[in-house]
Amino acid sequence: MTWDWSFAFAILPRLMLGVWYTVLVTLASSVIALTVGLLLAILENVSTRLGRAFVRFLLELFRGVPILVLLYFAFYVLPEIGLTFPAMPIGIAVLGVVYAAFCSEVYRGSLITIPIELRDACVALHLSPYVTWRRVLIPLMVKRSVPSLLNYVLALFRNSSYLFALGVPVLMGQANTVGYESFRYVEPFTLAGLIYIVMNLPFLYLLSRLKDKHV
Repeated sequence: MTWDWSFAFAILPRLMLGVWYTVLVTLASSVIALTVGLLLAILENVSTRLGRAFVRFLLELFRGVPILVLLYFAFYVLPEIGLTFPAMPIGIAVLGVVYAAFCSEVYRGSLITIPIELRDACVALHLSPYVTWRRVLIPLMVKRSVPSLLNYVLALFRNSSYLFALGVPVLMGQANTVGYESFRYVEPFTLAGLIYIVMNLPFLYLLSRLKDKHV
């Protein structure tokens, strides 16, 4: 099949709509992942042994089960017990929770690297646990975690393509729909691949700058 430039230009608006949904899904899922991941890391650190075991179970569950399995479970199985949600919120929630589990491990690793003497200093200054976490530990955790967290946001962006399996019109979904309707797959999938590469570039630039700062 030869490349058809007129067809490629004609389908660009539909692919751009897919870009919009991809960005929206990535941003919303990232907010959930970064926020919930931080809360899980803190909860695991301050909980009792039973609480830590429960948090650890959740982390291993969401890190171990493939994203597509979770998406299909939420979309097709939950309605069987009376819980029905639109495809896009389901996709955002699943991606957010899955990557919250990965981000939690990043935060936890950063917390481990904080010297114990710093906590002792907070106790000596009679800082409450709340103030210690909010003003000392959390800012340090976040600062030390930024490069690794950005890697996971990049992975989340790429894995947003899974949502086309639920009918969400992300970039991959739009390319697949165009190909199905026209029986032409070269142009939509080639353009989608190029767009994904271009959208990756800002992440790669930020990662390179952050790595230079941490060298």
